[in-house]
Amino acid sequence: MKQANKYLPAILLFLALLLGAFFRFYKLGQTPLGLYVDEASLGYNAYSVFKTDMDEYGKWLPVMFRSFSTFQSPVYSYLLIPIIHFLDLSVFSVRLPSALFGFLSLPLLYLLVRQLSPRTNHLALVTTFLLAISPWHINYSRTAYEANVALFFLLLGSPFIMSALKKSWLFLPAALSFVISMMAYRAEIIIVPVLLVVFVLRYSPVIFSELKHHLTPILVSLVLAFVIFLPTLQIIGTPGFQARSAALNIFAASGKNVWGYQEGKGLVHDLTNNPQILAFKEFLSLYGSYLSPRYMFSLGDSGPRLPYPGLGTFFVWQFPLYLIGLYFLFKERHLKDLTFYVFTLLLASPIPAALTRDPYSTLRSLPLVIPQILIISFGLIKLWEILPSISSKLKLSLITLLVIFSSVRMFISIFYFNDYFNSKFWNYGWELVVKEIPGLNPQLPIVVDSSRGDSYILMMFFLKYDPALYQRENFEVSAADYYTSLNRSDTKKLGNITVKSIVWGPDTDAVEQYLVADYLAMSEVQIKDHNLSIIKEIPFPDGKVALRILKTNPKYK
Repeated sequence: MKQANKYLPAILLFLALLLGAFFRFYKLGQTPLGLYVDEASLGYNAYSVFKTDMDEYGKWLPVMFRSFSTFQSPVYSYLLIPIIHFLDLSVFSVRLPSALFGFLSLPLLYLLVRQLSPRTNHLALVTTFLLAISPWHINYSRTAYEANVALFFLLLGSPFIMSALKKSWLFLPAALSFVISMMAYRAEIIIVPVLLVVFVLRYSPVIFSELKHHLTPILVSLVLAFVIFLPTLQIIGTPGFQARSAALNIFAASGKNVWGYQEGKGLVHDLTNNPQILAFKEFLSLYGSYLSPRYMFSLGDSGPRLPYPGLGTFFVWQFPLYLIGLYFLFKERHLKDLTFYVFTLLLASPIPAALTRDPYSTLRSLPLVIPQILIISFGLIKLWEILPSISSKLKLSLITLLVIFSSVRMFISIFYFNDYFNSKFWNYGWELVVKEIPGLNPQLPIVVDSSRGDSYILMMFFLKYDPALYQRENFEVSAADYYTSLNRSDTKKLGNITVKSIVWGPDTDAVEQYLVADYLAMSEVQIKDHNLSIIKEIPFPDGKVALRILKTNPKYK
């Protein structure tokens, strides 16, 4: 019996990793059903660099990748290049880095918690298990989001910097990990410096007591981080880098655009309606939502692609554990390293998300999943300890039932409900459109409607369109203006395919050609009025029409 108990933690850790791997890799290229345009952009630009050393706009090895009207962080696309080399361009290959780094975050978190709190029995194991079945973390591990890669490197730097207090040369891998995290996603540009400042303040006695021992590794680490981050610093003031933050930053708004602005005149009105004061009030309101149990366990993220149907950010049964964990983390003073890390990350993670107008964005606050999972896990450990009258077997059985119930419910939500109800938000159907193109008359041009999104990137992705040919056919911005000009072309040429907004009359009645459009662009009434022939209808999983391939008939109009 003692021998069995000896190996039980290792068995449970293996099961946690196995469960985590299943939810992150199973049907990765098929679920979510479809491909979001940001994923397609990450993938195709990596494909373009792999083929030509330039992105779709003809920019040689960009520091940041131009993506529609904004820019994407470079780390994810560059990670994709060797994967595309071996696996080719596909939905699976584009999502693979996120799934891989999401899975690797599990053993990494286990090691970090063991380091932060080695005397708290099984906390590392419980935390790893709960992250393995976290809907929040699984969601971003199954889709190509840069934030998930950034979180991994944030976690990777954490044990390094904690260990560097005893082995100073570990400041080097810590610096490398943190700077990659900052380059991988913009939220970490705020979170990492906050974490480091608090780290220096917290451990300053240790650092300065052995300053001669630590000074050289710290200086070398800072120089290394600066050199790696320098290309980003050189473009940080450009319109391209600031495009997304300028559009979303609550402090960038002015006048009547600020939340809470009221009409009026006079000194009191001018003071109470000061844009910066109103923006700060909005920031505090948004910041509070990320720490609110109401959002964590009930409302969740309002984005159409982010929550799984019927699931919140956390499971409802974890709510009392969260409260218990908070209480005991405040009460038990001996957990200094753990408490420091948990509350620093807990309070720092919502800052970049709260600076934007989007309410409760789980994407921009993804690092928040770590301290909140840690608090819930600590609450479970303490609840186990304060219920001594119940046998360990019964407590373990109850926890096992909760995990099984949550896992089954999540499986159904991810692999059935999400595809059935949310496929329209994932641009389902474009891969099937591309498969129909070889069967069309090659003598006729094809016009693909782009009035409701950047469908050109989906066409290029699934066609695996030659990047060199695309760069010759389409000019949008010069290399010199790559980070400064935000001008866009409304029309894209892909051989005999033109991607643009369809114009009723000239495109539907005057020329014999194929039209590709979604269910909103081409209704049954419009098809009949313009004498269009339906070549192919591609339905959503619920049977409603997603996309149509039509043929014009100008001779019979």
